[in-house]
Amino acid sequence: EDKPYQAGKLFGSYMLRRIIAEGGMGVVIEAEHNVIKRVVALKTVSPKYAAKDTPTAQMDWAVGFFESKDYDRAAKEFIRLVRSTPRSELAPEAQYLAGVSFEMLNRPGAAFTAYKKVVEIYPFSKRFKDSIEREFLIAERFFAGSRVELIGPIKVPALDKAIGIYEHLVQHAPYGEFADRAQMRLGECFIRQRRYEEANRAFQKVLDEYPTSPLAEKAKFNVAFCARQLSLKASYDQSATDEAIGWYEKFIAGHPDSNLLPQARESLKALEMIKANGLAEVARFYEIQKKPASSAVYYREIIEKYPDTAPAAEAVAKLQELEQRG
Repeated sequence: EDKPYQAGKLFGSYMLRRIIAEGGMGVVIEAEHNVIKRVVALKTVSPKYAAKDTPTAQMDWAVGFFESKDYDRAAKEFIRLVRSTPRSELAPEAQYLAGVSFEMLNRPGAAFTAYKKVVEIYPFSKRFKDSIEREFLIAERFFAGSRVELIGPIKVPALDKAIGIYEHLVQHAPYGEFADRAQMRLGECFIRQRRYEEANRAFQKVLDEYPTSPLAEKAKFNVAFCARQLSLKASYDQSATDEAIGWYEKFIAGHPDSNLLPQARESLKALEMIKANGLAEVARFYEIQKKPASSAVYYREIIEKYPDTAPAAEAVAKLQELEQRG
């Protein structure tokens, strides 16, 4: 039987030598160039899996599957168009519709990858803003706990996937409609992971880059919250507590009508108690060392700075006792 890829036949400028591999999608053939005598491996694709003759024809072919709700085949055909004619005017639209197809298949991770390519490869296309919006909505799904489809041996936690998408949004559309929300969400993701230093930086960036955002008030509160959490780890460094107190005081002074005010006051009170207890420990240390003058300095600081705390009442009694001792 005369086979199309038979050894000894000409294929353009190449003389076919032997079939290296053969599969459902095509054939890989060893061939030699007639002029330069260079031996190469030629890959041929079965017409069943090849793109149509023109981008328009391929787009119509893919859209047909999309409209018939065969989203798996539609995604493959849209991607085939992009791969075969990446500079075509239809390529950005095909890449975008591949993402939509993946979403319809409930494959948000694959959808994000498709939209990511629109944003990075076709930033001037009409689908740029649409892709950014869809990226944000996918990130919100992961932030809310949506499961990540398993592709390969590793399954990325949903929150890590959300972080990656939010970072991509901020990087590629820093002044877009979703930028401040994506930056805010980054901080909230880090809080959930107890990565308070990174969360602090993320919220601070909201304040620095988007000072007029309606999220700025919440960002200020969250900066104070992160400072408080970091202060709890700093047993011997009171400066972290001082910083947290400063942030809460600024928030309370700057947002007297905020619905977060009760939480801010409660947190400030807890931090003042930590600070007062720390000063009381130092005062007691100097008492043990029989240095009443030094001890009195710390008791007075407690009374002056943190008068509404329990250590302040103890400090008043201690000062009276020190004075009676002479």
